[in-house]
Amino acid sequence: MENDSISSSSSESKLPLIVGIVGFALGAAGLVLALKAKSGADKASADVTNISTSVAELSGQITAKANTSDVAALSGDLAQFKADSKTSFETLQASIEKIGSAKAKATSTGGKAAVAGNGEYIIAKGDLLGTIAKKLGTSVQSLQELNPGINPNNLKIGSKIKTK
Repeated sequence: MENDSISSSSSESKLPLIVGIVGFALGAAGLVLALKAKSGADKASADVTNISTSVAELSGQITAKANTSDVAALSGDLAQFKADSKTSFETLQASIEKIGSAKAKATSTGGKAAVAGNGEYIIAKGDLLGTIAKKLGTSVQSLQELNPGINPNNLKIGSKIKTK
C-alpha cells in the first residue's frame, strides 16, 4: 500500500507547500501596502479639495476688494513674470549642460585617460582598475594598496588615484 502521509521527508513534496506559503505571504504584504497607498491617496485628495476651496474663497475675496484695473494689472505682471522665469530657466539649463559637457571633455580625451601629475591618474569613462593597472604597467593589488579607499566596482570618472 502506498504511503499517503503529508509528512514525507522528501523535499519534493514540501516544495509546493513552501512556495504556496511564500506566495500567500507576499500577497498579504502587497495587500497591506495597497491599503496604505489608498489611504494616503484619499488623504491627498481631501487635502487638494480643501486647498481648492480655500483658493476659490481667497480669489472671491480679492476680486471683491480689488478693483478691475488693479486685478488686470496684476494679471499682466504675473504673465510677464512667468515668461521671464521660463526664459531664465531655459538659459540656466543651457548653461548647466555646457558646463557638464566641458567637464566631461576635461576629464577624458577621446576615450583615453588623461594623466594628471607625477604619480597620479585621472579615471576616464570605461576605465576599470585592471585596465588602468595594465596601462601603467603595475598590478591591481598595487593600486589598491596605494588607494585604500577606492572601490574597484564604483570608479568615478574624473577622480584622481595614486599610482606611485
